[in-house]
Amino acid sequence: MLGLALEGGGAKGAFHIGALEAFGERGLSFGGVTGTSIGALNGAMIAQGDFETLKKLWLSASISKVSDLDDAEFEKMMTGGYDRALIKYLVKKAREIISARGMKIDKVKKLVDTYIDEDRLRASATDYGLVTVSVSDGWKPMELFKEDIPEGMLKDYILASAYYPLFNRPTIGGKRYIDGGMYNNCPVSPLIRKGYNEIYAVRTGSRMPMSKVIDRSVKVTYVCPSESLGSTVDFRKTHVEYNIKLGYYDALRVLDGLGGVRYYIEPVEVAEALAFTERLGDEVYSDIGEILRVKGTKREILTRALAVAREELGLGADTGVAKTLAAILEEAATAHGVEKFKVYSFGEFVREIKARLSVEPEAKRDTRSYEIALAVLDHIDI
Repeated sequence: MLGLALEGGGAKGAFHIGALEAFGERGLSFGGVTGTSIGALNGAMIAQGDFETLKKLWLSASISKVSDLDDAEFEKMMTGGYDRALIKYLVKKAREIISARGMKIDKVKKLVDTYIDEDRLRASATDYGLVTVSVSDGWKPMELFKEDIPEGMLKDYILASAYYPLFNRPTIGGKRYIDGGMYNNCPVSPLIRKGYNEIYAVRTGSRMPMSKVIDRSVKVTYVCPSESLGSTVDFRKTHVEYNIKLGYYDALRVLDGLGGVRYYIEPVEVAEALAFTERLGDEVYSDIGEILRVKGTKREILTRALAVAREELGLGADTGVAKTLAAILEEAATAHGVEKFKVYSFGEFVREIKARLSVEPEAKRDTRSYEIALAVLDHIDI
């Protein structure tokens, strides 16, 4: 059985949407869905068969739809446009939150009431589970499937999974609950206990705890963001749309075995990568040697260049030649504004970077990896 686990993370949940779109295109069908916090909200709509509605909901998202904050004032705050008026506004909102003993969740509750249909969710053949924590029971973690939740209270528990500590959190049956991310922000193990033997887990880069997988024999495939998804409260339209795209392409990287770190490159075999390095002439290796201030054979200089790149770019020491080479070229691609959201062949990627080299770098790159990339691109035709 194939299961899906969705990590919490507030606005970062937009990443789930892109990943789910890629899963659908590749024909994946999930028998069970678990989620924490925003993962529980997204997961409920997926389990009841409303993915397209969920996607539209995210594409129309804004901070004003989930809180009492004004969109224009929030935009100013997120872009550093602090002035006297904004500070006055924020002080006023802070006082309201203190007075109400936390941020109101009325708008989030309205969204849940509008889009979650308990009867349909319970009747769905798709297993659905969530995580919350019962503060009233000594901070007891609760990993619950829909059949574990009393009739008529499913929406309450979905909300409880997303009870961020700053929220004014209503009690459920006289008990207080808090965000399930306090215990297990990406609930893989509940699916294993349910009998699932293959699981896709969509992460959000959250720093909240994730419980250890209880059975390492179960195949768990993680889809992780290739860059930061930003703030948990950044529901601005452009930010949401970007993270949906990122989720889609980062899922394709996993599903199709794409290479690259920040970009998406069709798989390159080790032999192909080595053949590429062999085509580089003596002049290129001489330039790279000067950049690194080392001398030696081509192989020695290449080995040193790969080691430097792995260290500078945060790659593991065992990262392969093809991936490391792609990461080096990505330094130039990023600096010169090469389109990120596209699947490239290796040759296309190199040609696209070369075509953009006349464009002034969008961001200063002072890494040796960037200088190596320029040296390679200056002497190679592909």
